[in-house]
Amino acid sequence: MKLKEYSGINKVTLEDFLALDSEQAVRFDFLTQGEEADRTELTNSIYHKLFPWFDEKKHAGDTINTYRIAVKKYYGKYYRFLDRKTQLEIIGIIKKCTPHNEGQILEFEETDKNGKPYYQLCNNYQLGNFYILPVQGGINPKRAQEPYNDFFDDFLNVLSDFYNNNDFKKTDKLKEAILSQKDYFKRFDSITDFLDKNYLWSFTKRITEDTISLQNLSDKATFEEYVLAITDIINQRGKELYDALKVNDSQNTIS
Repeated sequence: MKLKEYSGINKVTLEDFLALDSEQAVRFDFLTQGEEADRTELTNSIYHKLFPWFDEKKHAGDTINTYRIAVKKYYGKYYRFLDRKTQLEIIGIIKKCTPHNEGQILEFEETDKNGKPYYQLCNNYQLGNFYILPVQGGINPKRAQEPYNDFFDDFLNVLSDFYNNNDFKKTDKLKEAILSQKDYFKRFDSITDFLDKNYLWSFTKRITEDTISLQNLSDKATFEEYVLAITDIINQRGKELYDALKVNDSQNTIS
C-alpha cells in the first residue's frame, strides 16, 4: 500500500480521540492522520493540552523510539535494502510484540529516484511515543546520528549530563544542539523535572528506594528484545498521557 492511500484520509478531532476508551486511544495509529504522524493537527492539539509551553512556531512533535535505525544495527542494513524474507521476519516481530489495530500498516510501498519500488518500515506512531522539542538547533536529527543512533536512553543520558554538569561542553553535534537551545531546557529545573513535565518516567527504573536509573534500550541483544522494551514503555506512557488528557478535559468542562 502507498502511504498516501492510508494517511490523512479519515481525520479525527481531539474530541473524537477523547471519546475513545483507554485501550483504543493507546493503540491508535496517528499515521492515519498525516504522513508526519508526530506533527498532525490532532497531535498538535494534544501537545497544547499536555505541554502548556508548546508553541507551534518554536516547537514540534517528535517520535521518541524508532525502528529504522535499530533495524540497521541488528540486521546490518536499512529495512529497504534487506531481502523480503528478513523484512517479513521484522514485520512479524512488530506484529507479535506491539498492540495494533486491524488494518494498520507496518510498512508501505515507495519508489526510489530511478523508479524502482521498495518497502519502507513504519515506526510506532502511537500516543505514548510522542513528545516535543525545539524546532531550531536540529536536536532531533542529531540524536539519530552516531554514537546515539536514535536510542532514547542515550539521549536522556546526555540530557542528564547537561543538567548535572556545570562544565557540559559541545563535544559532538548533539551536545552542540542542546547548548544552542539551552534556554528551552533550562525551563526545567533538573533532569527529574524534565522527565516529570514531559511524562517520561516510564523510561526509568527504580534500583533502590532512593535511586532511579534509565532503562537500557541501546544495549538490547536482539531487535525483538528492543521492540518488547519500547512497546512496554509506549503502552505505559500512552495510558498516562491519555489519563492526563481526560483529566484536563474534565477540568475544562467543569470550568
